[in-house]
Amino acid sequence: MAAVPLDLLDRIRELERQVRELAGRSQIRPAMDQVSKGNVKIGEGGSFGVFAPTGAQILGVGFWGNGEYGVSLKRQDGTAAMTVRNGTTDGQAQPLRLFDSRGHEIWADDVATGGIAYPWLTLVPPQDAAPIRWPQTNSGSFTLVAQSFNPVYQPKIRLYCHTIADNGTAGEVRVKVNDRIWGPAITAGSEFDHTDFTCAEIGSVVEVAIEARRTSGTGSVYVQPKMLYGRQT
Repeated sequence: MAAVPLDLLDRIRELERQVRELAGRSQIRPAMDQVSKGNVKIGEGGSFGVFAPTGAQILGVGFWGNGEYGVSLKRQDGTAAMTVRNGTTDGQAQPLRLFDSRGHEIWADDVATGGIAYPWLTLVPPQDAAPIRWPQTNSGSFTLVAQSFNPVYQPKIRLYCHTIADNGTAGEVRVKVNDRIWGPAITAGSEFDHTDFTCAEIGSVVEVAIEARRTSGTGSVYVQPKMLYGRQT
């Protein structure tokens, strides 16, 4: 038998090792429940869905039919929670809708001109422009002249009021929220315009109380609330 160089045998052994390694790797399947890198792309009119064991679809993303693509998020009982879709073929922008557990639409944006489409928010009605009929007091001590109770759904509120005093009379106006001083006390004749936290749980009812007092003179101090609304943090 002819002599075989040792370095050639070493190369053959290395090739055999590599072949065995490749053969082993070919039998290994990647994890089917995760994507380590890159993106997942569903194209050509496809869709992605997540379903509960009952068969109810919880999440749907992609093609809905009639040329529409959108998103649907449902609760585990199959009731809608959120959608981004029309359900029509009118070609308008797709509204974002939120639903309660009974299927009532509780929020939607206005796709025609922007802003909120639903719910309809309460606006302050026109107020009496004659100061003589405004809430007023001639007391020398802080006295309640106007009051309201409001459920709060945002962390802050803004209150804006007009104030005046009779000629030769001076006074002050302050506001309390849930019986705590809220904002600065102002001199009658200036505007009260304050935005701050209500320090109340979201969904709870808060009392907004406006108090005024006369500090000098013999006339009265007048206050007229003009704006009260919720604000974000």
